[in-house]
Amino acid sequence: MQDLLATDGPTGALARGLRLLAALNDLETATVTGLVKETNLPKATVIRLLHALQAEGYAAQDPETLTYRVTPKVASLSRSLIGKNQTEGLIQVALDLLADELKWPAEYLVQDGGAMLIQANNRERAPIKLKLFERRRFPILDSAAGVAYLSSLSDLERGKWLKRLLKHQSQIASTKRRIEAAAQAGYATRSLPELGPNMRVAAVPVPGGGGAISMIYFDDVVTQKHLDAVLLPIVKKTAMNVAGALQGKYPS
Repeated sequence: MQDLLATDGPTGALARGLRLLAALNDLETATVTGLVKETNLPKATVIRLLHALQAEGYAAQDPETLTYRVTPKVASLSRSLIGKNQTEGLIQVALDLLADELKWPAEYLVQDGGAMLIQANNRERAPIKLKLFERRRFPILDSAAGVAYLSSLSDLERGKWLKRLLKHQSQIASTKRRIEAAAQAGYATRSLPELGPNMRVAAVPVPGGGGAISMIYFDDVVTQKHLDAVLLPIVKKTAMNVAGALQGKYPS
């Protein structure tokens, strides 16, 4: 079998190196013969690639057994993916705990351009089943989640958003008052006629500009007093848990 490492260019060399690294990771400890069998690469190529991986700190050889293994440095190659998956998992845990306690369905939304994007929800877990949104993106200024998100920002950041999204000073002034009211109340609300009569959403900001948690409910079932005294404190607790998840901490 011909050693093509020097003749097929850097792309082929990289592919062979990755194949060997994957095989070494799967085998945990391996001999040169075992890696040749596992990768179907020439022995000379395997030895050359092992030397390269050792030089870069991704592989090590046991001087007694002469076997090879990957080093902890290999884990750094997937650090960002692992971190993202862990964060998403922690956020889902927080939403599932919310479903158990709140009963009403809820969503976690993040700012995405000039809109709020549904990133996760607990609809499968929530005992109360309501009609789903037909879309996942909502204009920031035309959604409770967007207003709640803006309410968590500094006055300077809010001003930048208003100037970006609105043209007339009268619109800016009225929207600013709406955001300030949400900041004072700790949440924003909006009716949802597109989903059905008496349907409403209440959204609380995730601290640190992390987005918003929205709870959907029937306003003829949930009184304002019950919303303020019972439900919203639970949603705010979840918002804190999501903020913790974004920092790699487990929900409380």
